[in-house]
Amino acid sequence: MISAKLAASMGITDNLGFFISAMVAALTVGGKAIGKEIATRKSTEIVYGFGRIVSTIKNENK
Repeated sequence: MISAKLAASMGITDNLGFFISAMVAALTVGGKAIGKEIATRKSTEIVYGFGRIVSTIKNENK
């Protein structure tokens, strides 16, 4: 709905608006899939790094 209003206000044709919406959706889904793959492979490092950040913030607030 929002993309249709933006496309109409910018003078973009329906076909081009549909193509842009499809590309945004494809990039969103693809980006999520890539992020899940990285999170699966590097889960230990991610959790460890997040713990270090939380620990640092917690120690600074004492």
